[in-house]
Amino acid sequence: MSSMEERLADVERRLALLEARDRGLPASQGVVPARGAAEEQVVSVSVSNKRYDHGDYEDHIWFDCVYTLSQHSKPTRALKGAIEFMDLFGEVRFRLQLTVNDPLSPGRPLANPGIGFTFNQFMPEHQWMLSTDLSDMQIRLVASNVIYSDGTSAAFS
Repeated sequence: MSSMEERLADVERRLALLEARDRGLPASQGVVPARGAAEEQVVSVSVSNKRYDHGDYEDHIWFDCVYTLSQHSKPTRALKGAIEFMDLFGEVRFRLQLTVNDPLSPGRPLANPGIGFTFNQFMPEHQWMLSTDLSDMQIRLVASNVIYSDGTSAAFS
């Protein structure tokens, strides 16, 4: 992680702590800063049925997702993060920001069909998404913020 990314993550963590303080929640009930790659894998994602939709004015790339909360996690109320699409060497080629407002329970899959984005033929990352089969991608969901069902939350760097 570059020093700029580390600084940004630290600023976001501090902001989350200040917002929790302003809401009158002690740190133990508010935002709990979490660190480490293992903690970022709060939820896994499975992607299927990638398809291209040519519209009259805009084109889209759509796919279906299934989210599964880690067995070691508490039930969630909402989740914010990014789905990272990587090539076979693990290099991130496309990142799609995501918010899941449906509750997740540990080990219980949540289907979310019809996730997508507006395709721009001039963007190399969009061209890669269009031309690459799902079998030639590695895909992960990296959580940035989680609100748990018990009212606590966590911000991941």
